[in-house]
Amino acid sequence: MARKKKQDNWVELESQPVPGGSHLLEVDDLKMYFHTQDGVVKAVDGVSYTLDRGETLGVVGESGSGKSVTSLTIMGLIDMPPGRIEGGDVRYRGKSLLKMSEAEMQHIRGNDIAMIFQDPMTSLNPVYTIGRQLSEGMRLHLGYSKDQAMKRSIELLSMVGIPNAEQRVKDYPHEFSGGMRQRVMIAMALACDPDILIADEPTTALDVTIQAQIIELMQQMQEKNGNAIIMITHDLGVVADVADKIMVMYAGSPVEFGTAEEIFYGSMHPYTWGLIRSIPKQIEDKKQPLTPIKGNPPSLVNAPKGCPFSPRCPYAKDICHQKKPEPFYTSTGHYTKCHFANDPEFVKANAPETSRSAAARASKGGEA
Repeated sequence: MARKKKQDNWVELESQPVPGGSHLLEVDDLKMYFHTQDGVVKAVDGVSYTLDRGETLGVVGESGSGKSVTSLTIMGLIDMPPGRIEGGDVRYRGKSLLKMSEAEMQHIRGNDIAMIFQDPMTSLNPVYTIGRQLSEGMRLHLGYSKDQAMKRSIELLSMVGIPNAEQRVKDYPHEFSGGMRQRVMIAMALACDPDILIADEPTTALDVTIQAQIIELMQQMQEKNGNAIIMITHDLGVVADVADKIMVMYAGSPVEFGTAEEIFYGSMHPYTWGLIRSIPKQIEDKKQPLTPIKGNPPSLVNAPKGCPFSPRCPYAKDICHQKKPEPFYTSTGHYTKCHFANDPEFVKANAPETSRSAAARASKGGEA
């Protein structure tokens, strides 16, 4: 039986211009809570950002900070209940994704917005060949025949650097290495040439050389196709050379947002400083231990009264434990949620070496 490809009244959003004054993707004060027996888990609590074609946004934070849940909410992949959208909106080309029906979201997922999931071994079906799994999205969204989809699948595998693609397309996931499976996931995500590619920890559990190859491959695909990329990772070093903008998340909320240069060379939040200090330095004559962030992330059911990072922050004062900080903005849009971010002397005295030059400029009347 022939599969129905499109709804009669469906208009492909990818072919529509972005409305004037809007961005390709706009996440506006998004709040996703989970209602459980233990209480309300505020997994995503006030996330906002914009993204345009050709841009890369790095989303950085520890496990449980809300990075993946934010992206799964955008994709419409959160079970509701227990999940519930408590506020905010997500707009793609000016259209609210949160107001779309499941049938409408099926046109978006994989076609306009695609996602590379964390673990390719659990994301790929072990009983279907790689070729069949690559073909599925193209047959559904693009109306390809079985032969057309298989031919395109071979091209995609070759494009992501898998040798002997004509034969490997007939293999099963267990016959691929971890790095090869991740390449398959990238090929699958790019099959329908999406506007936006969400990469959820795409290099986790891969060795360093394979990590570099995967990141380089994604950059090459972006240069060729002009996709926007959301790179989710717990490792600030992974996005150092690829991200245009970086959002640092902690306990479900952004604590700092700015360009890659502002985050690495002008950061103003102690949590961001901790992430920067935990990046292994290049080989030096003198061996130095890594500087970890002490303690554990807070419970999202019983979050701290004040700043969520205050129980772990070495610079916390009484106000930090009692009152949530308001965002402090610079003239460039770089913002951070810290009570002392507007104090150049505090930043200059405590920030990593990379950020102190910016603090020094701020003390002379420049921007932090």
